[in-house]
Amino acid sequence: MILHDFLPSGNGYKIRLLCACLGLKVTLKQYDITKGETHTESFLAMNPNGKIPVLELDDGECLSESNAVILYLAEQHQSALLPNNAMLRAKVYKWLFWEQYSHEPNIASPRFWLTHNAMTELKKHMLPDRIEQGRAALKQMEDTLATQTYLVGDSITLADICLFPYTHVAEEGGAYQLSDYPNIQRWIKDIEALDWFIPINQAHII
Repeated sequence: MILHDFLPSGNGYKIRLLCACLGLKVTLKQYDITKGETHTESFLAMNPNGKIPVLELDDGECLSESNAVILYLAEQHQSALLPNNAMLRAKVYKWLFWEQYSHEPNIASPRFWLTHNAMTELKKHMLPDRIEQGRAALKQMEDTLATQTYLVGDSITLADICLFPYTHVAEEGGAYQLSDYPNIQRWIKDIEALDWFIPINQAHII
């Protein structure tokens, strides 16, 4: 498989982290999104949305949207990261949907704006509300992790794979302080201690 990605991207990191967990071999092809490299004719043929990540499967099929990709891989490999129990599975889905609506726009976007010289007057106007909503999202995670080891009980699931990437770098850009969320800090350390863990800046998977 080939992962078309931008190394600092948390969305791409979800896929790389899952591949490391599942022991899947994947080749990374990098694009600089700050230079418009995902808007070439060849990239748009893979994803008309012009965004990374895109996973190119062995048969040439291309799949975009990070949470769709990690769901596909977990299902294809019948991973315990996606529980068989219907209620637990639904709770995993809940976190994946929540991440795209309540977490990623408010944690990832300020990080990108503040660290990649991407601030505009409109974004400056939007930033305080994004930060307020981001703090609310982190508090929801913090409260959940106060009573259980992982986001869905005491075993790691796809929910943790999904939420870890942008949460653990939330401080980049200065919008958030993870010291305000000790349960999240403990959760981050638990995931980083797993024997298959790879950092966000590691391009080589296997």
